[in-house]
Amino acid sequence: MYQNIIIGMFGSLIAAAFLVFGISDSNTYSQKFDWFVVMSLIIFMRFIDAMYWYFKLSGTDYDGNAAISRCITGAIATALLWSAFSVIFYEGMNEFEFAATMAILCSLAGGSNSTLVGHKLTASAFVLLMLVPISTRAALSDNIFHMYLGILGLMFSVAMSFSGFRAARLTLDTIKLRNQNTHLVAKMHQEIQQVDDVHKKLSEAYQNLNDTNLSLEQEVERRTLEIRELSDLDPLTQLYNRSAFIRQLNEMAQKCLARNNSIALLFIDLNGFKKINDTLGHKIGDAVLVEISSRLSAFANDYHAGRWGGDEFLMLLPYSDQPTAISVAQALMTRIAQPLDVMSNQLHLTASIGIAMLPEHTNNSLELIQLADFAMFEQKKNHAAEPRMFTPDLFKNLKEVEKLRDGLQRAIDKRELFLCYQPIVDCESKHPWSYEALLRWDFEGSLVSPDIFIPLAEQSGLIHDIGAWVLNRACIDASQWQHSLDASVSVNVSIIQLLDDGFIDILDRALATSKLAAERLHIEITESIFADNKKRVLAQLDAIQARNVQVSIDDFGTGYSSLSQLQTLNVDIVKIDRSFVQNIHHGGEAIIRATIFIANEFGSKTVAEGIETQHEADRLAELGVDFLQGFLFAEPMKNDDLRVWVQQHANSWQVTS
Repeated sequence: MYQNIIIGMFGSLIAAAFLVFGISDSNTYSQKFDWFVVMSLIIFMRFIDAMYWYFKLSGTDYDGNAAISRCITGAIATALLWSAFSVIFYEGMNEFEFAATMAILCSLAGGSNSTLVGHKLTASAFVLLMLVPISTRAALSDNIFHMYLGILGLMFSVAMSFSGFRAARLTLDTIKLRNQNTHLVAKMHQEIQQVDDVHKKLSEAYQNLNDTNLSLEQEVERRTLEIRELSDLDPLTQLYNRSAFIRQLNEMAQKCLARNNSIALLFIDLNGFKKINDTLGHKIGDAVLVEISSRLSAFANDYHAGRWGGDEFLMLLPYSDQPTAISVAQALMTRIAQPLDVMSNQLHLTASIGIAMLPEHTNNSLELIQLADFAMFEQKKNHAAEPRMFTPDLFKNLKEVEKLRDGLQRAIDKRELFLCYQPIVDCESKHPWSYEALLRWDFEGSLVSPDIFIPLAEQSGLIHDIGAWVLNRACIDASQWQHSLDASVSVNVSIIQLLDDGFIDILDRALATSKLAAERLHIEITESIFADNKKRVLAQLDAIQARNVQVSIDDFGTGYSSLSQLQTLNVDIVKIDRSFVQNIHHGGEAIIRATIFIANEFGSKTVAEGIETQHEADRLAELGVDFLQGFLFAEPMKNDDLRVWVQQHANSWQVTS
């Protein structure tokens, strides 16, 4: 084997140089050059081993098993490195490079039949390792040229493996025959040199013991390194986990700051993954994450990509400026948006990407991640088609949001929250039938819009405490209304509150504490909540109505449900959205008529919102709406002002009725 491997080693080296320097493209040159360096090192070590055999061992009574092991190890390492080349760079090969690679691998595999003929398993394994991986991948390719060459490669590998096995067996038989006489002579000398043999065996045992100790030390070091690498990787995606990525980011940040270079950090969030995970199961969800991770890795060098958690990923672009970072992010969004074939399912995802720069935006690694996260959130919130670069304005908004969130946590204790009530009047008598409770927040002397602080409360989890306070406060106020003993109070409830396991208990406590009759309480929900968990929502509504609390559906017709779905919603009151009232002369009337008709069919009352003119009120009364709400009658007002308003209008209601 040692007599034959020199030619094979130089053949591998020449072939490797041709593939790397002769036909490699610029996109993969750096990686291929690294591969060539490793190949050169292995061939150099094998050459040193061969020279050692030629000049030190050949012709002596040496340890043949050790020499065979070294020779086999070198050959298998070379084959594995060739196999790695074909697998790693397969996707980037053009047809010429692929054909050249196949030709070279086939040539090297064919030559191994003579160079490795001294060991039959190695001769076969070398051929299979060289050809089977790339041939299998090519045979499964959609490219017909690749497929044909892949099939031919598989056939050639089988043939050459079988041929090498037979040639090696024949060689071994020949060696055995040639050495039979030598064996007899050695046996005769064995009896003469027993003392020398015993001494030699003792020396070998001592050497083996030393080698074993050294091997154990090396194995401990190897396994320690392997454990550390495993602890740094996310077990599903094989990307860096959170702690390892932060450590890498800190190290890279120090280097770039010292050299006055920039770093771009991409915060990547998948859009639509939760739906896939919930509807198709976690097994498919995990497979999707693995495929997305593979796509991310194609854009990242070494371990510059990591999984932050769930469907969120990070990518580090060292020595990158803002235009480059944006270009990479755009390409990444395009790649992620390409269809996914996962377990016979064709799936589609998009990504929201935020970008932050170091040191332009911050010198702190953790803050860099937060800024990129915030930029990503802004892109997702605005449904932007392009990645979002962090700006000082976003930072200002971030601080304002943090300030509001901190203030909201203390808003109840500081008595900054209060309720206003807007009357809902009977369509005929104009007498107040119910009052809708509307939450207001006076923060540092200014009113904060509910459109701003309600989403903040939902995101931070404060909606549960705030919602419970609103429900309890509204029930207490309504129970004390001497001016409207029969009027109801309508309280808005978000999807997060409604789906909470403790919501029914909160409702029961509010009724028990205030002693408000259950039929005087209306729970008002938006129809969009049925898109999240319809079965769970319906179960909660049944529990609410079982307590004689009425359920009102707000903004009907603008979102998830259709008119025909009133049958399954089983609500007591349907509120017609103000957009239909405003467009009553441009198509809105038809929708209002249909809503009234179906609501009546299912025994539901109707309320029209946003009434601003007498003409709108009169027309809606003609159409058959039961109740009206809007600025025509009253704006939302505090509880004390509500009492005054009722007293001012009480005489007109009595006359009208």
